[in-house]
Amino acid sequence: MAVDKQARATRLRAMSAAIRVCALLLALAAGCKESSSPPPPPAEVQLATDLSPAVIDTVLKAIERSGGPRAEEVAGMRAGVSALPGAAGAPVGGGRPEPVVARGDVRWDSEPYGAIAAAAKGELMPIPATGQDVPPLWKDPAGTWVAVGGRAVVMLVAVDELGEHGAPVRFTALTEKWLKDRVAIAVPTGGPSLAHFAALYQAWGAERMEAWLAGLKANGVQIFPDDDQVRQEVVAGRATVGILSSDEAAKAAASAAHVLVVYPNQRSIGTFVWPTALSVPKNARNREAAQRLASALADRSTEQLLVARLPGYLPLRPDIPVPPGVRSAANLVVVSVDPARIVEEIGRRKASLAAWARSLPKPSAGAAQLQKK
Repeated sequence: MAVDKQARATRLRAMSAAIRVCALLLALAAGCKESSSPPPPPAEVQLATDLSPAVIDTVLKAIERSGGPRAEEVAGMRAGVSALPGAAGAPVGGGRPEPVVARGDVRWDSEPYGAIAAAAKGELMPIPATGQDVPPLWKDPAGTWVAVGGRAVVMLVAVDELGEHGAPVRFTALTEKWLKDRVAIAVPTGGPSLAHFAALYQAWGAERMEAWLAGLKANGVQIFPDDDQVRQEVVAGRATVGILSSDEAAKAAASAAHVLVVYPNQRSIGTFVWPTALSVPKNARNREAAQRLASALADRSTEQLLVARLPGYLPLRPDIPVPPGVRSAANLVVVSVDPARIVEEIGRRKASLAAWARSLPKPSAGAAQLQKK
């Protein structure tokens, strides 16, 4: 009996050792198989962008599958209004603006500030031929950057708060007494809000614009740090109307909130549309691959994909399908002011707009933050 037990124990130890050896061999074989698999080829070109990473990944993979260059997205862009004198993040009193960090072989900015600044310095290459069908309003007249889609500035209306009134369809209605203390805007010292107010100066002229600002102040306009908070005020019913960008308005429209998106001023100056900006710096590491990528990105198929995947973005070219609730810029009356002129107006008006925001009675958190600066 003792001999049988000892023999069984010996066999079990032998089997256990064999199992461990097999497991080790299998692991080694798997490791050898993995190490023998070739690594993915390195990217030929880098794209610097602040657009949605998920959308950009889809776009870049589609371009590669269709024979375009293998591209990767890089972070660390400084493409916004801080690139310009007199804008948020830049000195107001004539000091030197923060430099634009032009990372990447190709840039696709959600706002054209950086591209306009780089174009003025002669730092950009010509746009690809695939962008030639973009309407003139949304590309550099000198041919150094081009828009692929953009965002509109719209009014978000809380339908349940209208009472007996109809939804306003023009900005001048926001100074009417029935909307006292019921209008929300983002602080006009950065992003689309600053560009929008600068464009209104150009479209209306200084006298009319300043009369409108005075009317908003007298009517108790509520000011907030950004479009996201404006959207929340309208959705919660604390504001009846908010001025904000179309991508933020699309978030509210897609929710269960009872809201209406209005493209304003369709019988007068039109709706403000702020374009994206695609450009290729002259210091691109791989010019040939950069130009191939830019050509694919400037194509109307990319604009169609952007509009389909990013709610609230508008196509600028005609005949591009749009999702429900979105308007094509080709079918809108738009504020016809060259983006470069808007940038010039920003330099002139940023300080006075900040002062106007600080002067509002009962300042909200957004205005309080401005007063501390």
